Amino acid sequence: MKERRSKIVAMSAYTERAESIQVTEELIDGFVAELTEKGRSQESLKNYRAILMGLYDFLPEDKILNNESAGRWRRWLKESGYSGRTINSRISALNSFLQYLGRREWQSDEFHYNHEETQPELTRAEYVRLLQAAKASGKERSYLLIKTLGGAGVRIQELPQLTVESLVRGHAQLKCHNTNRVMHIPEPLRRELLDYAKREGIKEGPVFVTQEGSPLIRSSVWHYVNIVSKDARVDEEKANPRCLWKMYQSTFAGIRSGIDLLIEQAYERMMEEEQLAVGWER
Repeated sequence: MKERRSKIVAMSAYTERAESIQVTEELIDGFVAELTEKGRSQESLKNYRAILMGLYDFLPEDKILNNESAGRWRRWLKESGYSGRTINSRISALNSFLQYLGRREWQSDEFHYNHEETQPELTRAEYVRLLQAAKASGKERSYLLIKTLGGAGVRIQELPQLTVESLVRGHAQLKCHNTNRVMHIPEPLRRELLDYAKREGIKEGPVFVTQEGSPLIRSSVWHYVNIVSKDARVDEEKANPRCLWKMYQSTFAGIRSGIDLLIEQAYERMMEEEQLAVGWER
């Protein structure tokens, strides 16, 4: 224990002198270990680790963290469609990590952003225009991501779980925020994704991957969706995974309410027919 504490003290002394810090998984582990000693719950520890691994994925290949890259990450959070509560929790986690690293001057006190109050609504017509623009410009990955997120209702966190194997089966087992669901993959999308995977040489695992075969990170997905907004004549604020998800939910809710109305009308007609047959007529 003393040896680990001395390592932390030495690391903190080093970071106070450094203008940049290379973030490693070991560094994140050390931070989480310190939180463990402070008695944080397992759920809280898991949340901190997930947030900081998200930061790790966001950083460039050299994984250098400094005041500038920390600011870029905070700006990206605000541009990526997260709720105000989610943004605040991530900024808070980063602030704690920066304190652990001895770099309080890189912290931020911007905890007043509420994205949900200003989140615009993407219409179904605008969604179709996004698809048309992506197709017209030959941006197949953008086209397929938009259709997968907005047409099939796959959440951005679930994309790595959409695999070639699930396409072959016709359904995907998806887990997000401690909930599990089985998603039927619409046949037109299934065929397009299978053709895409075959041409890209993706024989197994996630469908949307980098050239190195790793799942796309959140910022890359956001970029691929947003890049066609201008050609589609859709506000840039609407061309993101969160708006696509909300549009999918609204579409399904509208269809479901229409079906419920048809069921009520059919049941009422049945009751009227029974009334004619066996009603209590005075």
